[in-house]
Amino acid sequence: MIYDYKNVNRYVNNDCFDELINFSEQRISMQFEMLLRLIRAKDSDDKGADLTDILMVTGPSASGKTTTSNLLAKYLAEDGYNCTVISLDDYYFDAETIQRKQIEMGLVPEGSTEFDYETIDAIDVEYFRQQMKDYTSGKSIELPKFDFSIGKRVKGDKVIESTHKDIIILEGIHAFNPILTEGLKFDTSIRIYVSPCDSYQSYHDGNEFLIVPHQIRFMRRAIRDSVHRAAPLGKTMDMWGGVRRGEKNYMEPLLKYADVFINTSHEYEIAYLKKKILELAENASENDKKRFADIIRPEALYPFEGKDGFVIPENSLFSEFYM
Repeated sequence: MIYDYKNVNRYVNNDCFDELINFSEQRISMQFEMLLRLIRAKDSDDKGADLTDILMVTGPSASGKTTTSNLLAKYLAEDGYNCTVISLDDYYFDAETIQRKQIEMGLVPEGSTEFDYETIDAIDVEYFRQQMKDYTSGKSIELPKFDFSIGKRVKGDKVIESTHKDIIILEGIHAFNPILTEGLKFDTSIRIYVSPCDSYQSYHDGNEFLIVPHQIRFMRRAIRDSVHRAAPLGKTMDMWGGVRRGEKNYMEPLLKYADVFINTSHEYEIAYLKKKILELAENASENDKKRFADIIRPEALYPFEGKDGFVIPENSLFSEFYM
């Protein structure tokens, strides 16, 4: 769907922005309800044993994977399931190990800093598979934790035990990759792809612009990075090219295996994203302003009315990016 800037501005200027929020959130809620019905229906064929199901959640950066996974766990727990959300990020090899391996394999020249952290080879697949094998056989496991501030996997503080009606919710860019779960004894498996899919149309100074989903995701990520990681706009842009290559090379080829697609677009979000991203760009260096314009033209955002200070539902998928 393509949203027109005039329609968004009408809700802002007519003091009825809450209506647009409600409409957008209802669209997301309807998708969630359909997904929950599918999970319940597939699981209803269980033969009654202590079986483990797995939901694999993937999507590009800043699509809402983490919030989607946590909400699924919350809703399914209300149905009596024992849900555990596992992030594949926590199974990364230490950064030094990744760098050494890629240099030894000739993928990266000695002295380079252009390492590929998006590849499945950066994930300790064997460790993940062993933990899942132990868990599905009834053993308790201690989940790892990756500390991005030091680039190392550290001792986790969460132990999970196999019980009745277990569901593992696995989230990450490689969640659909079959080498992660091939041969493991999960009873039910559902692959869920989440991403904003809608675009925004605007006009400025006689020019027409189309703001597309990957630009929406960039703005989401840049704003989130600035708040939660104290990262300036330039830092997000430094990483963005590699992030996009990883999505294209490692995630998009597996989309054909998706069972469910969730569109995480919120029509109202452009008003917030416009306001916050232009504030970040205003404080950036002149070089970073030019780089920003290569990702998204500021003129494309100018026609939208900026908006913040509004209230969104506690369980909104957009809460991951609304600071």
